[in-house]
Amino acid sequence: MGKTGKIIKRIVIFLVILLILGGIAFFVRNAIRGAATKVSIRSDTCGKVKRQDLISYSNMSGTISSSDKLMITADPTLKVKKLNVKVGDSVKAGDILCEFDSAKLQEEYDAMALNNEKVAGAQQHSHDLTVRQLNKAREQRSELISKAQNAINTAVEKRDKAYDEYGRRADEFNKLYVETNDAYNAWMNSGSEESAQLEKVYKALETKLEAAESLLESVKNALPEYDEAVKSANEAYSQAVKSGDELVQSAQDAIDAEKYSISDNSAEKQLAELAERIEKCVIKAEKDGVVTELNISEGSVPMSANIMTIENTSELVVAGKVSESDILKLSEGMEAEIKTSATEDLVIKGTVKRIERIVSSNSAETKMMGGYTVEVSIDDNESGLLIGMSANVKIILDKRVNVLSVPYNAVSGGENEGYFVFTATPTAEGDYLISKRSVSKGFEGDFYTEITSGGLKEGDIVVTDPRGITDGDIIPLKVPED
Repeated sequence: MGKTGKIIKRIVIFLVILLILGGIAFFVRNAIRGAATKVSIRSDTCGKVKRQDLISYSNMSGTISSSDKLMITADPTLKVKKLNVKVGDSVKAGDILCEFDSAKLQEEYDAMALNNEKVAGAQQHSHDLTVRQLNKAREQRSELISKAQNAINTAVEKRDKAYDEYGRRADEFNKLYVETNDAYNAWMNSGSEESAQLEKVYKALETKLEAAESLLESVKNALPEYDEAVKSANEAYSQAVKSGDELVQSAQDAIDAEKYSISDNSAEKQLAELAERIEKCVIKAEKDGVVTELNISEGSVPMSANIMTIENTSELVVAGKVSESDILKLSEGMEAEIKTSATEDLVIKGTVKRIERIVSSNSAETKMMGGYTVEVSIDDNESGLLIGMSANVKIILDKRVNVLSVPYNAVSGGENEGYFVFTATPTAEGDYLISKRSVSKGFEGDFYTEITSGGLKEGDIVVTDPRGITDGDIIPLKVPED
């Protein structure tokens, strides 16, 4: 073999040695990597473990309106005489908004008032007559009782005199009786010389006694008549009182009948209604606000009773619809974040003010639009938002402050087999070694999930789309910046 052949042989041997060494190096590297399989994965499917505030939202779209909206109504049968406002005007409480033509109503009112006045006059005249009759009946009662009382007084006076006379006559009779009896005894006990004289005295007294007895009996017999006269006078008095009371009661009944009589008050009611309609012809603002809707024009008759709307622009709300899946999660007082196209990225704070927990319609269209109305008040009175603007609202359902979290799609598994994430650790070659970590979940926000255990720390890289990878894989990743 020549010199050239030896050189070629050495070159071949050198190349074989290089191949062997390359194979050994490849084997050693794979052994060090644990025989890991290098796979290809998209560069945007990873994120970082962060410590942050987590928030759960309920989204709602709506329109800005006033929380204090006042519908102004009026009589739709009358013509607008004068209109003092237009849409967009600010008004104060008590300002005259418009006036309706009340001329015909006033004419009707005046005619009815005049007729009512005549009717009232006739009623008053009738009442005055019954009052006079009552007064007259009272006077008649007093006269009857007075006469009856006088008759009693006269009868009693005569009866008392008769009894007094009877008493005197009885005293005289008793005195004569004693004198006569004494004269008789003196006569019987006298001598012959005195007998005739004493007998004469006795006989004279006896004659007087008989006369006194006759008069006493006559007076006594007359006493019952005087007693009967007094009794009759008392009975006449009772009858006079009864008759007088009947006269007064009859007159009083006539007056009482006026109070309880069923009278036709339809005219008075119509008069009151007319007065109210005339008063309402001048429409005044009940409170401060801005005219946001106007349904009338000067000189015309309104198409409906709702003639205009006044809203308080200092107290704005966003009114929108919320789905069935979220309505039970909401409660009044929850915080909210409001954005509009007019204010771009500016977040305006709000508060859930009112929740209608009933669907106003059972139609499919209503349910598709959300179904349940929610009002969120705008806390900033200087927000610059205007009535009618569209707004997007995020109602904060729950919140966790400064918790360790990962993107929600980085967590795999379930309650039965447990939850886990895949972390990515950079290698010396610029790839990433995948490790499976068991974790415990906490609060779930809209985009991140709280991790309460698993040894993760802030800044760790986690795979957010772990399909097709396993523990120990080496993959290329483009890690997002913080």
